[in-house]
Amino acid sequence: MKKNTEGQQRDPLVGKILKPCRNETGISAVETGATMMLFILAMFSVIEFGWYFVHQTTLTAAVRDGIRLGAIGDSSTDAQGNPMSRENSIKQAIKDRANPVMDINPASIFIFPVDADWTDPDDPAVANGAAAGGAGAFMRVRVQYNHTFFTSLIGGFFGGQTIQMQSEGTYRNENFIL
Repeated sequence: MKKNTEGQQRDPLVGKILKPCRNETGISAVETGATMMLFILAMFSVIEFGWYFVHQTTLTAAVRDGIRLGAIGDSSTDAQGNPMSRENSIKQAIKDRANPVMDINPASIFIFPVDADWTDPDDPAVANGAAAGGAGAFMRVRVQYNHTFFTSLIGGFFGGQTIQMQSEGTYRNENFIL
């Protein structure tokens, strides 16, 4: 057995166990692992928030297209060539604009008249069943969408795997002839 600095004998097994602790082998692997975890977290965060902002931008553009169609009093036709109501035309324009990126449920598209003080109507039946309004009427289009996160790691910061996003716009109908 070898002697240590104080002259006491040392167990060779303890020396073999402590030998790796005396040099710096493996430190770069630990540093790489710690740095890689931060890099992966940052990479997933950028991807998640990028996808969120793509959804938000698409939703805003879709609402804008629906408002543009509603403001001029135009209506569309369905796949069979039958004329659609103005309200359904607005909903279809919103769905068509958002379709390449996201699938918007028509039940989450609300078109309703705006009160004189620019607030939403108190009666939900009016808000959900209103037509697209007459000439000169002020109308509001609101679309809600549930964005789903790719990873629960990022979604956990927001209290779950999904977050509801919303886009809305208010417009005044032109003086068209119905």
